[in-house]
Amino acid sequence: MAESGKEPEKGVASVKLKTTLELDGSPVAVAVMPEPPQDLKRWRRKATLCIMIQSARRGASFYCSGSSIVCGGRAHLGMAQSPVRDLEGFLVHREKLVASREAAHRLLDLTGERAPSLGGYLAFSPLERAGFIPDVVLFVGTPLQIGRILFLDAFETGEIDTVHGEPLCSGVIAVPITTGKIGISFLDIACRAFGRYKAEEMVVGVPYDRLPRIVASLERSVAGSARPNFILKLLPRIINPGRSGSG
Repeated sequence: MAESGKEPEKGVASVKLKTTLELDGSPVAVAVMPEPPQDLKRWRRKATLCIMIQSARRGASFYCSGSSIVCGGRAHLGMAQSPVRDLEGFLVHREKLVASREAAHRLLDLTGERAPSLGGYLAFSPLERAGFIPDVVLFVGTPLQIGRILFLDAFETGEIDTVHGEPLCSGVIAVPITTGKIGISFLDIACRAFGRYKAEEMVVGVPYDRLPRIVASLERSVAGSARPNFILKLLPRIINPGRSGSG
């Protein structure tokens, strides 16, 4: 349930966020479902989740089952077993993401703790076109854009309430669902390669029930569209606190 007691109008929210934050592409609505949604097309090919996120960011709406996901993401989200039989060995010897099986075991234990167990299907859509209620909304952006989202979320509470998590699917989909916190991912190397993310991009996953307060803060917060004119007025006093600023 959204904090305002009402579900935000997704189209309006998406347009405001895209325009104000100058996002490249749309925020991505994601939901974990126990049954395939009837009003979405099925993703027809094998792919990684980082590729699917990029597709939805650019305008596609679809759902997939765990069997369509060829990476460890389906295990990280509690949808099915990993398609890689020896995932620890894969992380060490093929991806070279960690140095040892012990390190891989720790990483997999962490992602396992965060995995939701809500169903075997994932729905993806640009936020403005989502016909379902998302569990989480993903934002792909620069550190500046992501930082603005964090401060918009904290405008009323003063709390930067986040969790950093890798890989991408665990960090920005599983974490927001299971912890209720904003998940931040810097995009692991394999994810960047598969999804063709830009070097300057990162991702946050915002629990859907926190979206209303982010949108409500857009016009009031300097992280949104409020103008920081007061900073220019204060600057002389900050630099020269003993002077009046008149001379």
